[in-house]
This record gives sequence, structure tokens and C-alpha cells, in this order.
Amino acid sequence: MRDYGKVLVLMGGWSNEREISLISGKSVIDSLISSGINAHELILDKNNIASIKEISPDRVFIILHGKGGEDGEIQTYLDKLSIPYTGSSSRSSEICMNKRKTKQKLLENNLQTPKYKKIENSLDIKFIEENFSYPFVVKPSSEGSSIGVFVVDNKNEFYKAINENRKISKDFIVEQYIAGEEYTVGIINNLALPSIRLKPPGKFYDYDAKYNSSEMQYICPSGLDNEKEEEIKKISINCFNILECSGWGRVDIILDKEKNPWIIEINTVPGMTEHSLLPMGAKEFGINFDELVLKILDSSFK
Repeated sequence: MRDYGKVLVLMGGWSNEREISLISGKSVIDSLISSGINAHELILDKNNIASIKEISPDRVFIILHGKGGEDGEIQTYLDKLSIPYTGSSSRSSEICMNKRKTKQKLLENNLQTPKYKKIENSLDIKFIEENFSYPFVVKPSSEGSSIGVFVVDNKNEFYKAINENRKISKDFIVEQYIAGEEYTVGIINNLALPSIRLKPPGKFYDYDAKYNSSEMQYICPSGLDNEKEEEIKKISINCFNILECSGWGRVDIILDKEKNPWIIEINTVPGMTEHSLLPMGAKEFGINFDELVLKILDSSFK
């Protein structure tokens, strides 16, 4: 085993995903301690960020989801302190957290992702309806856990989705809706894990399906034939590299009715509970939870 030194697990944060981060963080710290690592935890908020310097860790395990933790902010802070950390750089994290910037980069590199349009304050609904056919998606540019994501079927639902999004963000988009099957591919140190098929009870894999539904189904192995499985793994690794990610992450893909893959988004700090998707894919590959946590920690040796 490597000499990891003092490891600080950062969890909590100040995003809308704070509670999920706390659950993930507890799983990670328990795993590190059971593996004999000198691990400490910090439940982060905006008032105690200076505690990181006081604790003076040799490396940081970032398990902060959403704004502040997954968007490059904490990575930039750790860079200034010259403290190594898990996962992607501040620049890559900032791009991946913003769905517009992610899509722009993917489209520049000829990777298929649904078309989109930023919604401006002077909302031109006629333009939207001329360029996007119902149903289409409304979602924030920089939130995770499907917070604020709506699939709208008509003008009234569109206005409702706009109003709900304005409560949580100043930056949101309209996106082409792709009807099909949802898959996710976990990545650990440039290895694509077995894909997982997501079968939500509703229209899509929303917040309720992720955290509250007893009817949500996760199918792993996903049932894809070998050729299609290898195709979406290759696309996921390509996406990971184009966005200059490192260490670990998860790519969400929809296969449309013709089985064409569309990249929906990439998560640079996925959930890490015993029931999360990345650990599920790792388990199918033969990597248990404790091994996975150490492999992620290895990504701090850049």
C-alpha cells in the first residue's frame, strides 16, 4: 500500500447536494479507516474552509457534490495551498459542472450530445418553440442530482419549469429531449467500468428516482450486446479525455430508439454510498468498495 500520509475527507459543502455529500463522505471515511488509512473528516461550510490549512493534510479526498465542490472552487483553493487532491483539476471540474461548457467542448470534438439553448432573461418562447419540439428539457447549467430538471410537454409546463429554475439558478438551458434508454458508465483511472441501465418509474432518472423511489431499477450488467457495450465505454473514455478529466467520474448516456448514443453529462465527483452507481459498476468488474476508495485516493498522486 502506498504511503498516503494524513488524508482529509472533505464532505458537506454548501450546494443543494450537501445531504447527499454527507452520506457519501461517511461511506468514504469509514472505508479509509477500515483500510488502515490515517483519515480525518471535515464537514465543510463557507465558514470553516480555513480549517483545511490548519489540519495540514498530505492529500484531500474530495467528496463534495455540486457547487463549491465539483465546479473547481475547492480545487482552486487546494491548488493555492499546494495540497494534492482526488479527481479532476480545477479547470476540468469547472467545465464539467457547467452543462453549456461541457456541450460546447463535446460538439467541437464531434461527440453527439442533445442540442441546447441558454435561456435569457428576455425569454423568447416563440424562438424556443420554433427550434425545439415538445417534449423538451429545461434544466440548470450547473446543478447535479437532476435538481431543477424538467421534461416539459407544453407551454404551461415550460413556464412552470422556468419559474422553478429561477428559484435556484440564474443560468439554465433548454435541451432537446432524447427518447430512449438511460445508461451510465463509471470511470476509474481511465478504466471504463461495466455500464448500468437505469429504469426510472417516471419520464427520466430524476432526483426522486435517485433518492426516494422504491420502483427505481438498476440493471448491471446492463444487457447490452458486447459491441454496443464497448461502443459506449469507448465514447465515455473519449468524453472523459476530451474534457481533461482525471482520476474518476461517471458519464451519463441515452441510447435513442435506433441505439445511437447521446452524451447527457459527466459527473466528476459521483455519489459514493454503498448503493451508488460507480461502486455498483466497480463491483460488477470485481472491485469492492474499499478497493475502489483506495483507487480513487490514488488519483491524488498526479
